[in-house]
Amino acid sequence: MNNKRAENHLGIDHPLVAVRDMDKACEDFARLGFFINPRHHHPWGTDNHLLMFPENFIEVISIYDHSKLDLTNEKGFAFGRFISNSIERKEGISLVALHSKDARADHALMETRGVENMGIVEFRRVAHRPDGTEEEAVVSLVMLINSDAPSVSHFFCHQHKPHLVWVEDWMTHPNGANGITCVSYVAREPASLAARFSGIYGPQAVTREDGYMKVQTDRGIFEVLTPEQATIRFRGVDVPVSDDQLPGGVAIRVSTASLQQASDYLDAGGVEYIRTDDGGLRIPAHYAGNTIIEIYPDCG
Repeated sequence: MNNKRAENHLGIDHPLVAVRDMDKACEDFARLGFFINPRHHHPWGTDNHLLMFPENFIEVISIYDHSKLDLTNEKGFAFGRFISNSIERKEGISLVALHSKDARADHALMETRGVENMGIVEFRRVAHRPDGTEEEAVVSLVMLINSDAPSVSHFFCHQHKPHLVWVEDWMTHPNGANGITCVSYVAREPASLAARFSGIYGPQAVTREDGYMKVQTDRGIFEVLTPEQATIRFRGVDVPVSDDQLPGGVAIRVSTASLQQASDYLDAGGVEYIRTDDGGLRIPAHYAGNTIIEIYPDCG
């Protein structure tokens, strides 16, 4: 597991699903068969729970203290305020973190490539272990905020103490989920985001065909669809973004060790879902913080 993570340069580390009601969101994700780890608090007024997999995770994030939202870094970026604004625009995917093992080197790379960013955020928080003990987590973030399309923003996440995040006890999910393989966006013109993704990953990682755009990372893919393509792509469920919220993130695909295990758990919980033509399960966005969740067999 550690070796695989070491190879994961700027792969999908964790999408942030921003919600107004943290307790309800966690109940909803648990109903889908995800194990929810303990709640943690950030110094800028947000709190989170993590749905951990061996190589990435989903972060459910909300606000616990509005008085702290405007804490800024040296470039004036306020992480808490960004999350608050994101929730006001639309609950759901607000940011996607990309895996970094050297935040400063990756920041320098983005500066060289001319990728818009809001500098580095250094912070510490209390991390809760499964045995009830605590230790201070140390994290460096490089904020790749998209001023033209804030909902398609990213950041590099460098965990200086990864053992506090990738905890084995948190990785066993009743639905068998074991990783994120895709994050989906909808945009009127997907090509308008090509330069951004090319700057982060290089032009060789970006492919376009008939408006559809795919970005291959070291851990999973991003896809960007037109509204018309999204209606077809997510057949059977509503696409959780309105015209005035475009572009925006709409879906997370996860793999599972057992599709039968996942479907049995959903059936037992009375969750409605669609069986897709290509062998997956598609869960409507209202079950998961205004985010479509797709579950597909792990292809190894």
